[in-house]
Amino acid sequence: MATATERRRELRDTLWPGSAAKIWDRRTNDGFASIPRLLPLVMHLIKLLSKKGDPSVVYLDLWVRCFDEGIVSINDEEAAAYSSGYSGGRAVRTWAERIQSLEQLGFIAVKSSGSRKIAHVLLINPILVCWELHQNHPAKVPGEWWTAFVSRAMEIGAKLPGNSLRIEGPLAGDPIGSLLTPPKEAPASRS
Repeated sequence: MATATERRRELRDTLWPGSAAKIWDRRTNDGFASIPRLLPLVMHLIKLLSKKGDPSVVYLDLWVRCFDEGIVSINDEEAAAYSSGYSGGRAVRTWAERIQSLEQLGFIAVKSSGSRKIAHVLLINPILVCWELHQNHPAKVPGEWWTAFVSRAMEIGAKLPGNSLRIEGPLAGDPIGSLLTPPKEAPASRS
């Protein structure tokens, strides 16, 4: 029986013969990043929750600069701003404002170094951040976004915090709401 990887490879080669030499393969190319499969939905939430501007592209740029340790050292703010889509006289200022928005939302933590206000950035687990935003500020997180997030998490087998279940696809007869709240403990019986 073919593995999922083998089936996808066979489908690709059937639909696009000779395409193996034209794709990005992280095993043979340098310059790859590991990013969460939920990142597009996380970026959508960031855009929805941001009061000024859209910091989601800055967030994506941080992820592609990050190695597995979760820290990004910013040695050149102008290059980081440009990579995030900002150019001109206000590029670094706008980029720094978006970094501040991401920090206020809880997706990153920032440390300064010497005269640099943004020297190191820690990427917080976005699944944890989204869960905490939903739990602590449910009015801010749109219901349709949360449903899409939980559905995608189930599809990819992501584990949501506060949930003893590993989410691995729809549970027959179990409404989504029961997946989002831990089971209540039974009251102690009186003897």
